[in-house]
Amino acid sequence: MSSRSAGAVALIIVLGLVVGTLGLVAAYLYTVGVLILFIGGVGAAVLVGEYLIRYVRSRQPPA
Repeated sequence: MSSRSAGAVALIIVLGLVVGTLGLVAAYLYTVGVLILFIGGVGAAVLVGEYLIRYVRSRQPPA
């Protein structure tokens, strides 16, 4: 997991939070914010899965 990828996912999540907060003014912005947060959540899940796969593969089998 590169820090660049993690930063991009964090930026998407923050963007979703900001747009969702603006949804208090206009309802359609709330919907867009939720969709952006969903995309950010999927990105975070992918990063965690990649980390777990690398962690499991790097462990040595018991002797």
